[in-house]
Amino acid sequence: MLLDVEPPEPHKTGHHKIDLIIGGSALFLSLVSLAIAVLHGHTMERMANANTQLVQANSWPFLQVTTSNEDDNGERLIALTVKNAGVGPAKIYSSELRYKGEIIQKWQKFLDDCCSVPGTSKLSYSSSDNASFGVVRAGEAVNILRVAGSDENRLAWNKLNVARDGVSFKICYCSVFDECWTTNGKTLSPTPVKTCEAKEEMGPQG
Repeated sequence: MLLDVEPPEPHKTGHHKIDLIIGGSALFLSLVSLAIAVLHGHTMERMANANTQLVQANSWPFLQVTTSNEDDNGERLIALTVKNAGVGPAKIYSSELRYKGEIIQKWQKFLDDCCSVPGTSKLSYSSSDNASFGVVRAGEAVNILRVAGSDENRLAWNKLNVARDGVSFKICYCSVFDECWTTNGKTLSPTPVKTCEAKEEMGPQG
């Protein structure tokens, strides 16, 4: 006759629990290490982005257009000036000036059309060598038109003094990081654009 013999129960030493504790601890430490690595990666990415933004901010160009009718000594002098009031160089790819909706192509023609007075002297003008722009450094001002007043051209000069406020600008420029904007030179918020189309001739010529 066969007897059912119950096998003896193995003696519990507690090692299994220790193994579970050790394994669980290792898994926990691995998860903590993974979380720290992910957090560190995100932190470094944010720091890199912040550094990039800081560099771009420190290279930001900002163009302003000003007009005046006196020089530093109080003498009559009409001036149209483009100044880079930003902290980085501005690469100017195109500029368009208009008066009463018409593009100004020649300064002398503009002066004759807007301001000539029969029987009086023509207005003569001067402009900076870099009046066609290109790269304007931070803090640099470009005198694109200067017309001095005199007794001989007083009537025509007075007409120009009124007309100068009607000259509008459209300038497309980029930073050294090829971030680009268009501006009328009077706004505090230039319009961001993807790129600027370069033009062989920029602004009025002689």
